[in-house]
Amino acid sequence: MTAIRWAILVGMTAVLGSGFFTPVQAQKPKEVMWTHAFDLKCRKFGETEFTKNTQKFGVEAFKDTNNSLGVYISQVGSLTAVGTGFAKYNAEVPNYPGPDWVTGLDLPVRKIGEKEFSRETKVHSMEVFRDPATDNWIYITEKGLLSATPAKIAKATGNRMPKWSHAFDLRVRKGGEKDWDKATKYGVEVYADLNTGNLIYICETGSIAVVPGDAVTTAEGKEPEWLHGLDLACRKFNEYSFTKDTRRIGIEVFRDANNDNLIFFTEAGTLAVTPGGKGLKAPTPKVTAPDWKHGLNLKCRKVDQEFADAQKFGVEVFRDQNVGVTLYIAETVSLGAVVKD
Repeated sequence: MTAIRWAILVGMTAVLGSGFFTPVQAQKPKEVMWTHAFDLKCRKFGETEFTKNTQKFGVEAFKDTNNSLGVYISQVGSLTAVGTGFAKYNAEVPNYPGPDWVTGLDLPVRKIGEKEFSRETKVHSMEVFRDPATDNWIYITEKGLLSATPAKIAKATGNRMPKWSHAFDLRVRKGGEKDWDKATKYGVEVYADLNTGNLIYICETGSIAVVPGDAVTTAEGKEPEWLHGLDLACRKFNEYSFTKDTRRIGIEVFRDANNDNLIFFTEAGTLAVTPGGKGLKAPTPKVTAPDWKHGLNLKCRKVDQEFADAQKFGVEVFRDQNVGVTLYIAETVSLGAVVKD
């Protein structure tokens, strides 16, 4: 399989379009409503069958009662947000049957400078599930990294090979940096999951983002367009105030010109993707700083662990008014994005 690489060149717009978060008045993180939880098995690359030794990851699901959005978080602190399926619940999901396994996928991802797929190309394994309580697809990798998106088809087909769509390199600045001279570059591949009708964006770090869509393989691919940068701060679990020591996380916002999806890409090589970028000017002409909404405290149990001993994660919720997207950022630098009015 061959592919074309496209590098983003944004050095000439070094300062233009950077939205920097200004710390707000101290506010205790808000409560969320726990709805359900489950354990997801994920085979490692080369592991053909599920066995008693196949690794499992604990996952918790919450309703953000501030906006009725849903949040899934895994025991490793990987977060994903969805806009559908949670609004109808005002308490724990009754008689939850557990997620339905759909299929497993192996996706090769090239690093920067790796022009062709080869035997040395890193392959990332993942499993695909459907959450019957919320009707969302859930993808989890062998590292416990999550992504979710609403199910658009009635039933998945299962066991169809992924189809490579396109690829590109993305550059991203660290939090607080306005210039591009120290920006880090990462390789990203895009595949179509023919079982579910979704596109999977996967970074060389293993981070994934899933959105409904079709493959757009062409001989001449379109370069992603840089829109603007964001600087988001994220407190740790139960941290009351934003301070000078609170970590600032750099994020770049791109439009995938092949399908108009919006790509939110962090300095750590984590990403989130939403539809809805058509018609936006690139770069963004007048960038508005991100609008902080609230903070959250989230917990996630490991397999067979009690809530008292669960892993704890601080999460902030922002609104990027430039593109109309709500962003969830965890202290682990995991990112979720939802188009919400």
